[in-house]
Amino acid sequence: MAFIRKSEKPRTGIIGTKSVDINETEKLTTTQLIDFAKKDGIETAPLDIHALVKSLGIRLVSIPMKDEISGSLSLSENGKEWIIKVNALHHPNRQRFTIAHELAHFARHRSLQAQFEDQNFFRKGDTNAMEAEANRFAGELLMPEVLFRDRVKLFNGSIEAIAQCFKTSTLAVRVRAKQLGMKGHGLE
Repeated sequence: MAFIRKSEKPRTGIIGTKSVDINETEKLTTTQLIDFAKKDGIETAPLDIHALVKSLGIRLVSIPMKDEISGSLSLSENGKEWIIKVNALHHPNRQRFTIAHELAHFARHRSLQAQFEDQNFFRKGDTNAMEAEANRFAGELLMPEVLFRDRVKLFNGSIEAIAQCFKTSTLAVRVRAKQLGMKGHGLE
């Protein structure tokens, strides 16, 4: 769940990288982000989330945090750089989801506020609309529907194999399957 700290709204402008100019108020989709990755030659199956973040001009920092803190997204003090921080003490698959979740805040919510701090995405069930959207977006980004359905068939519904393929947790696989209305093979 994100805890919103009162701060001024982010400054608007263009986010410029070698491959993309993004209007600061433009909401991005998972398809656009995957297209940006492909344009930059970034692996998309599974998505190299670290390379995508770098390609978008977002600084990624891995640091130890309290266990209940998964990560954060914030605009630098000078207002020119977005920074994703991820808990270095968490499992790499959880870190991937956290990075995708923070990238979702960047893609969908950066014009609304300048800082997001996220705690344990699925543990308590506590959420709000912005957090639910960021979780769903992260699942779609890491496990695109067509590829996900293909891998479910390929691995005969093995949740562990699917999770390993996408470098996510088995919980993230189950949630994604539920979002897609999939049942059977332990996916419900």
